Amino acid sequence: MDARTRVDTQVVGALPLVAAMLEQWGLADIVDQVVPWEGDVPLGTLVEVLVTNRLLNPKAMYAVGEWAAQASVTDYYGLTAEQLNDDRLGRALERIAEHGAAAQSAATLAAVKQWRLKVKQIHYDISTAELYGAYAVAQPAADADSGTGPSPTTIPTVPFPTYGRTKTGREDVKQVQFGLDVLGDGAIPVALLPLAGNTAEARTHVANLLRLREMFPRHRFLYMGDTKLDTPENLAAAQRTAGEFLCAGAFTQPLQARFREVRDQLKRVDYCSLADAKRPLEERDQYQACEVSDSVVGTFEGCAVRVKYRLLFIHSSVKAEQQATTRERHLAKIRVEFEQVEKILGKYSMKTEAAIRRRLEQARGKYSEGKLFSYTLTSAGGKFALTWQIDEAALARLKELEGVFVLKTNRSKTKHPIAAVLAAYREQSKVEKRFHHLKGPLAVTPMFLENPQRIAGLLTILMWALTVMALMERQVRKNLKGQPMYGLYPENRPSPAPTGARLLETFATLCIVQIHDNSGTHRVLGQFSIIQREILKLLDLPDTALRTFKRRCGT
Repeated sequence: MDARTRVDTQVVGALPLVAAMLEQWGLADIVDQVVPWEGDVPLGTLVEVLVTNRLLNPKAMYAVGEWAAQASVTDYYGLTAEQLNDDRLGRALERIAEHGAAAQSAATLAAVKQWRLKVKQIHYDISTAELYGAYAVAQPAADADSGTGPSPTTIPTVPFPTYGRTKTGREDVKQVQFGLDVLGDGAIPVALLPLAGNTAEARTHVANLLRLREMFPRHRFLYMGDTKLDTPENLAAAQRTAGEFLCAGAFTQPLQARFREVRDQLKRVDYCSLADAKRPLEERDQYQACEVSDSVVGTFEGCAVRVKYRLLFIHSSVKAEQQATTRERHLAKIRVEFEQVEKILGKYSMKTEAAIRRRLEQARGKYSEGKLFSYTLTSAGGKFALTWQIDEAALARLKELEGVFVLKTNRSKTKHPIAAVLAAYREQSKVEKRFHHLKGPLAVTPMFLENPQRIAGLLTILMWALTVMALMERQVRKNLKGQPMYGLYPENRPSPAPTGARLLETFATLCIVQIHDNSGTHRVLGQFSIIQREILKLLDLPDTALRTFKRRCGT
């Protein structure tokens, strides 16, 4: 190195790591093979750039080309910022949406093969993405669910933005919804369904199951969902496609009556969650359960299907305590309202019978416990008298149900005792965890997209970004073999279960060193830290897998 040699550094963060994972997966080649595209930049390359953008710069889709140039993504892929303009990326999203099911299936099967994922358990749920704006040009998709008759058998290609039941309880914003399937093995995403903002979750299961059967025709697996899976049609579809199902049952009044008939058969269940295992015995959740056999007849593909299943009534001590606390709080609030009305009868706004009854009914309607309150309002000589009481018998019946929830499954009783069924159901939280990642580290909103077709394409991009993050998390945890990892957090605190988001953050300081001399410019990766090398080892990635260009160019 002589005096004319100049050295620069550029922070690229986790770009080489993400690119290495995508290279292992072969995502770009899969997209190019499955999705037709015309353009000077391959669609697979655009997809990888967008996936990288969501993992490294999770913000609204705006000025992606400028970001790519600053983050060295254009250098890595041999592109220019102008080639990543909004129009080209928008058309790419539209094409991905048009062929979303085929592209997702091909990419999922490649991931299953590459990382030897186990397709034995699939969790499904839906979530929402709240939008802002009028969306006046958005029209219902031609394949939108009419909400009547049998459930749709195909997945819509365009998620129509509209008002619906938002998860945050807001009624003044439009939304789209999306269904997500994740494997029990590492909670790896396998399919994403774009859904209109007002789609009923219960009517999405049949189409989802048919798609999973097409994706995994040789697999029989356990299909898991929440209470929206509990319909005759859905259970019949699950039995005929997946083979096995497990879901929470709607604790309806008929089931409540049935529970009261068998509640004396409750027996202790030998189950302890991982979180409870760290607590003292007296603080752990104690479970009791009993079960009965039941059946239902549903229709699937035009045929009547009899589904025999196990009906499990499970009592949780912690759930009972929580519900009792909530009940007492609600009763106290309603009681305060009644006492206040009693004090001001005939005064202020409480001078007419209609006003008094309206106030009392409002108090009763705030919470479900309001039905326990009964009252008598009389008037004599222009003066009102109010007497009220709590129905103690009804209250006692309510207490009997606290802490109880229902599970339904057609899994074998001999191979899967109640404790095993309960343990499997607790894993339904895996899909909720992935929703947290979509709405947190990957920032599904705000979208800054008006075209519903582009929204559908972005949702697929987000699923693939989530897959990369989940695969990293799974590989590291698998190779740790239950041992904690050190170095991810300050003060060298142990991390028993590293997250994908935290693993990516660990590479935030990774640099590319640019050496300028008489022979030209040479790019090499900066030295890895100890924790970065350990992560690469746990990911089964050699140092040479991380490069400064997508294709080797002599550096």
